[in-house]
Amino acid sequence: MNRQPQPPAVQLGKFYPLGFVIKFDPPIIGLVYHPIERNKVNKKKRKVYTIHLNNLIFLVEPEDIVEQLFQEHTDFLDPNIIKPEQVFKLVLRLVAYRDHQLKNMHEMGEDMDYYDGEEYEEEIVPQVSKGGKRANDNNKSF
Repeated sequence: MNRQPQPPAVQLGKFYPLGFVIKFDPPIIGLVYHPIERNKVNKKKRKVYTIHLNNLIFLVEPEDIVEQLFQEHTDFLDPNIIKPEQVFKLVLRLVAYRDHQLKNMHEMGEDMDYYDGEEYEEEIVPQVSKGGKRANDNNKSF
């Protein structure tokens, strides 16, 4: 009987990676995998290991983000199983989205009126007509 060599993940007995998924807001990378049970890949089960980037997404260099992810998630981001280049490409997409969002927020801020930081409060007094009812009050509830 001719045995085919098993993928490195099967040899290590952890999981069999299938691919990645990403979510942009909030930034999440998901590793889709088959679990390995009793030294066999269970193709009937498909699981996702989620990695929340939280504040890591605000690091300046994508390489720093990838390095930190591999340090924090050693059980699933093993460089012998998952190529760092794959994760780097995903991080680049998330960083591009982050930069796009920040640019939009900056442009929206330029369009808004200037706010000098002082609080301003105006008291709103309802208008009362002669009959004791507020003007435009038809006692309808919303």
